[in-house]
Amino acid sequence: MLRLFSRRPNLRSAISNLDGHQIDPDLQDRFAAFLEHAKERELCYLNPRYLAERLKVSERTALKLLLAALYEGIVNLHWDVRCPACGAVDHRWHSLGELHHEAQCEACQAQFTPRLDDEVRVTFSLHPRLRVLSASAEDPAFRARIDAQFGPVPGQALLLLPDFQRLFPQQRLLPDESLLVTRAALLFTDLAGSTALYARRGDPRAYHLVRLHFDELFHVADAGGGVVVKTIGDAILAVFQTPIESLRAALEMQRAIAKLNTRQNLRDHERLILKAGLHSGPCLSVTLNERPDYFGTTVNIAARVQGLSRGNDLICTEAIHADRDAQAIFAGYTLESNHVRLRGIDEEVLVHRLELSDP
Repeated sequence: MLRLFSRRPNLRSAISNLDGHQIDPDLQDRFAAFLEHAKERELCYLNPRYLAERLKVSERTALKLLLAALYEGIVNLHWDVRCPACGAVDHRWHSLGELHHEAQCEACQAQFTPRLDDEVRVTFSLHPRLRVLSASAEDPAFRARIDAQFGPVPGQALLLLPDFQRLFPQQRLLPDESLLVTRAALLFTDLAGSTALYARRGDPRAYHLVRLHFDELFHVADAGGGVVVKTIGDAILAVFQTPIESLRAALEMQRAIAKLNTRQNLRDHERLILKAGLHSGPCLSVTLNERPDYFGTTVNIAARVQGLSRGNDLICTEAIHADRDAQAIFAGYTLESNHVRLRGIDEEVLVHRLELSDP
């Protein structure tokens, strides 16, 4: 819940509440200075990329800062929807649950399917309890120039932050709704031989090791620009915006599990062995079991591809391999490539196996 105050608080006092969110004190000071000295038009429907530039931080850091500020009642969140026909931006939406898979533009009456990584954008405004902005703060021409310079932040970027799910679990699509994601990079992992691990080490000890392995994967996904959407037994589904992010994360996860084996002194048949599969493509963002999830053929292919992994490797589809940014990484490895049949998929799929004998 947002913090409530009986009287209008001092901005610096409100900013000090960010201490509880592990926000760097220097960043807090710079954020406070920005809010104090910015023009009103800069504080109305603020583009997070503009803030990132002003504070000299990454987009993801700026989003984490804004989410902490949202939780503390310093800013408000807007889910903006841009009409692809006329370019008009609708600022009405304050909750993800208000969005629908079909929309109609109030300006030109065009009907369209808003995409979570395109037409749906996120902006923030300074909360009126800290400073009431005048009518002149509403400056569409200024916002258009900022968006043209930096690009808008898609709604999908917010869903790929663990902080968003942790701080605002109520912000989710309605159970019968979905939003199209034009391209998501999906990473499935699982542990090889986990059943035997439980038999050898016993359920409590094996479960402890599995939890440690989850901690590593969650950390790597977040640091790599993505989020673990769910766990399924010993497996995870992590989602990223781009193939290169998912590829880097998969490699780093293998290295993290290798280090975990060393720290826990796990050898031979007791070592944790990670299997990984990657695929990229369109899918639907949905709510399942009251949590954000992803649905569609792209998800099914990613899951089936992970099933081809033998451990200490990663299997990816051509959608990942063909990505221009990923080519430099693949150039450093010998790939084993094959066309395979995947259960439930009509056509053969070209997959590439990258072996990591010593992650």
